[in-house]
Amino acid sequence: MPSAAEFMTWLTGHAALLLAASVTVTVVGELVHGRLRRRADAAGSTTSMVAGLAYLVAKGVVAKGLMFGVALAVYEHRVFTLDWTNPVVWLGVFVGRDFAYYWTHRAEHRVRVLWASHMIHHSLERFSFTSAVRLPWMEAIYKPILALWVPLLGFHPVAYAAMGALVLMFGQLQHTELVRRRTALDLVFVTPSAHRVHHGSNPEYIDKNFGSMLIVWDRLFGTYAPETVPVRYGLIGGKRVVTPAQALTGGYPALLASVRAQDNVAAGARYLLSAP
Repeated sequence: MPSAAEFMTWLTGHAALLLAASVTVTVVGELVHGRLRRRADAAGSTTSMVAGLAYLVAKGVVAKGLMFGVALAVYEHRVFTLDWTNPVVWLGVFVGRDFAYYWTHRAEHRVRVLWASHMIHHSLERFSFTSAVRLPWMEAIYKPILALWVPLLGFHPVAYAAMGALVLMFGQLQHTELVRRRTALDLVFVTPSAHRVHHGSNPEYIDKNFGSMLIVWDRLFGTYAPETVPVRYGLIGGKRVVTPAQALTGGYPALLASVRAQDNVAAGARYLLSAP
């Protein structure tokens, strides 16, 4: 039986493969199931997959190319040296990562310049494994910068990248309506029910359930809402992201037009940082 260190080493080396397998199985399985049930949304799925491919390209070129080098440089000047083969260390970094994600995600809903990107993911009008890959490529550029505290504390960037892949894998499984029953897991984790609420455009669901894997932050900071009524998906105000081109540009064309309409540079900057 492998030791804990050997298992963590194996997990780090195979995280990307596990993510690819998870996405492939869930997306292909869902598309086949939808076609058999005659519920396939070909146009929506195409838009989601174009957004997902753009995200992977941006993540590969920027996050894994430029920013990974920056993370390694930061790691060379680390404050501590954390044993990335120790499961307890992984747990500590995971909790810290989830806490940081909660606040970043909350900011993406409260700051226009970030919402212009994040709205792409919230534009899905059908909650499914396929729609989960509708990820804004812009996030692959700025989020690695916000994660530089991890190598600074002494957690190796390779292990952190593996953790990110595993979180994405479980995040994929949150995007489904197949699991309806609520259990004790809803008290601690972001289950499909909790994440459906986050994607709801119902007034009682707006800006709720920001957690990535743990729902405890929402419970602590007053942003938790249970799933009590059927969820309406999509953006409010009649906004939609339908075509692949719209999935690649998000809200930035409209945002830039509004910024140019401001009286001066300072007013434009305030507009970018204001709530959407």
